[in-house]
Amino acid sequence: MRTTLDIDEELVAEAMEKTGLKTKKAVIEAGLKEVIAKARVEDFVGAIGSVKDFDLDTETVRRWREQDEAVIEIGSVNEPPVS
Repeated sequence: MRTTLDIDEELVAEAMEKTGLKTKKAVIEAGLKEVIAKARVEDFVGAIGSVKDFDLDTETVRRWREQDEAVIEIGSVNEPPVS
């Protein structure tokens, strides 16, 4: 989808520097994926709140995601393939 946005250039530049991503599109997509992943974790944690004696918080789920053999895998944040 093609769209025009007025985005803070300093934020985009810092995000590109911090992530190593080379295009604005890749940085924006990575940010969107992160927002979605965070919301999914929060939805998951909220859904299990009704299970008695199940102690799990958002930070625990994030630590699982960061492990080599993650319990919850999300899509990788790579640059889109060149076609």
